[in-house]
Amino acid sequence: MTDIRLWDLIEFGESGHIVLLGFPHDEGVLLNGGRAGARLGPEKFRFWLKRFGALHNPEKDIDLSSLAVTDAGDVPPEVPLKEAHARLTEKVGSILSQGGIPFIIGGGNDQSHPNASALLQHRKGKTVGVINIDAHLDVRPLKDGCAHSGSPFRLLLEDERFDGENFIEFAAQGSQCSKEHAEYVRGKKGRILWLDEVQHHGRVIDSFEASIGNLAWSSSSLFVSFDLDSVAASDAPGVSCPGILGLSAEDAVSIAYRSGGHPSVSLFDLSEYNPVIEDERTGRLASAMFYYFCLGVASRTEKKK
Repeated sequence: MTDIRLWDLIEFGESGHIVLLGFPHDEGVLLNGGRAGARLGPEKFRFWLKRFGALHNPEKDIDLSSLAVTDAGDVPPEVPLKEAHARLTEKVGSILSQGGIPFIIGGGNDQSHPNASALLQHRKGKTVGVINIDAHLDVRPLKDGCAHSGSPFRLLLEDERFDGENFIEFAAQGSQCSKEHAEYVRGKKGRILWLDEVQHHGRVIDSFEASIGNLAWSSSSLFVSFDLDSVAASDAPGVSCPGILGLSAEDAVSIAYRSGGHPSVSLFDLSEYNPVIEDERTGRLASAMFYYFCLGVASRTEKKK
């Protein structure tokens, strides 16, 4: 068998260099006024992942066979959202404690604060940097005390363990963000790089590398959070809130690859894949991002040789 794919390498468990974890919940999306369906994201992501990704990539000359890539399954879909968040934090923390890099596929973007919380606990007493790649700022207040897909980064910025100076909103779109929310982020010392800014000052990937490099100077560990609605609907229509403008599929894959290759990145999450709205194009992009993230992590080892 010569056409070996990444999926052929993956084993079940939570101990590995990269550990896939699903968050099949979209109640937080509904609380934020979005459309249902992201709960099916992890299942359909795995379906498309089985069909993508040569184990040895001849273009980049990277062989994934030296990586231990595992699948830790899903946070149980039947539990209430608050409990699901708690279980997610616990699971991500367990993966981190075993030396793995968690890659979490949602599900709603409300997953991002539980994920960040696990990293903050794991790196207790040390500085953590976070970059949110998203069309939206996601700093809305809670609704009746409940976290939702629009609130994860407000929760992060109000978390006493986190310093807002180590937070970047990347590729946000002014047409989808209120002035009050932008002022809130800046008031917490966070930075906003608008879509127009990252697209028109050279290549998007150059802006991303500069951003992640700046965070790495002040942080011992980095979390990259990627909402698929940051990608233009022409490339990723299968999200709760597709946008006419946005990053390209090439941008998304490059960001995943560079994130995987950066030695400070300890955690990556991918949110809002909604196969009810659109299945294949967005699912193939999500699986490509995971594949290229794995290539990036494998390149870390190659650079050490």
